[in-house]
Amino acid sequence: MPTLQDKEDTTMKLNCKRIDFTYTPGEEIFAFPEESGLPFLFDVEKELTADPTAMDAVGEMLDEAEKLAEKAKAAIKAALADESSPYHDLVTFFMQFHRDDVGSDIAADLFPGTDPAKLSFIEMVDFLRLKRFGSLVDGETGQQAFILDLSFNPEITDELMVVYFDLNKEIFCITHES
Repeated sequence: MPTLQDKEDTTMKLNCKRIDFTYTPGEEIFAFPEESGLPFLFDVEKELTADPTAMDAVGEMLDEAEKLAEKAKAAIKAALADESSPYHDLVTFFMQFHRDDVGSDIAADLFPGTDPAKLSFIEMVDFLRLKRFGSLVDGETGQQAFILDLSFNPEITDELMVVYFDLNKEIFCITHES
């Protein structure tokens, strides 16, 4: 029977500058901000935690999570501005829902200090915040991918803009989830 000492011997330290984080290879990581010290949820599929190369990529990307979130927001703004973008309808629907369909009281809570009715969809993107950073094996490509969940306020809405990045920090998918 494994002892506590055996379990401690199997933990690994994430190669990351921003946090001191240990994990057990082969076990999923799902850490709340209070546990990780990060301002967002952090999760990694168990298949990746057993792969040191994949976990090095997780650490590198985690160090740049806010930069990736800004890149994601820029891509959302670009999709809003370009009607030929494959994501235009998706991101427009997301913005319209949060500005026009949730009711004025909720919209006022989502966009404090503004008149939501006067906000453009592109201006609304600046209110999105990184709520989750994760890594998984993409089902279509079989490659490691990184997921950023962006939300206006998860205490008010469970609707998310989810942006997928590849190992080269390039966006390959934007979707809307709830």
